[in-house]
Amino acid sequence: MFYHPDTINTTLALSDFKYEEVWINTEDNVKINGLFIKSKSEAIATILFLHGNAGNLSGWKTTLETLVKNGFNVFIIDYQGFGKSEGKPKHKNLFKDSEAALFYMKKRNDTAKTKIIVLGTSIGGHLAVSLTDKHQDKIDALVIEGAFTTHNEIATAIVPWLFKPFVKILVRSKFKAKKHIKNVKIPKMIVHSAEDVVIPFRMGKKLHELAAEPKTFWEIKGKHIHGLKLYPDEYVQRLKELVK
Repeated sequence: MFYHPDTINTTLALSDFKYEEVWINTEDNVKINGLFIKSKSEAIATILFLHGNAGNLSGWKTTLETLVKNGFNVFIIDYQGFGKSEGKPKHKNLFKDSEAALFYMKKRNDTAKTKIIVLGTSIGGHLAVSLTDKHQDKIDALVIEGAFTTHNEIATAIVPWLFKPFVKILVRSKFKAKKHIKNVKIPKMIVHSAEDVVIPFRMGKKLHELAAEPKTFWEIKGKHIHGLKLYPDEYVQRLKELVK
């Protein structure tokens, strides 16, 4: 229900930017694949980009270019079972993947002293909240777009009514964004489209309501997790303000 990985098309052409393909190991010694893309100028911050539940990192070319050309380093990973990464996509595995990525960023000589933004979209947004709750001493700002409150609640919202009674039994996870976001004390921005037909807008509003200060809610228009495509200039400016 939650994961629709693509392991076929893994090519990402970023000819105008300096980037490197990275392999890192999770705590279970599973190899995951990522790309580290450097800003041409001195970086404003380094962004750990956690994408959604479908495809792989090759589908994020436009988004990555927008961030990098505006002065951000970006590290994007493919979760277990996505793209070239080993393993299987499970809730606990994705969390381990995100931890491994964060630890890698903090060890790099060229990023260890930069400010760190965790930016997650859709299921990556839900994941970003859990990661930041546990490791906010290593993170300077959190941005989530089109994120849901819990796995159980989004499953209940999208399945046909006939199957709703079974969701509580079948869909379980200890990771709950609506719980973890209460503990995140660093600056955060919750982005959600009022026209989102994938993740209900009310879930974004609920996460903002529950979030600890400091927090910002940015209501946008357009398709699910299209904020950086539709509002690139404003998005970038808001990111800069988060880490001033």
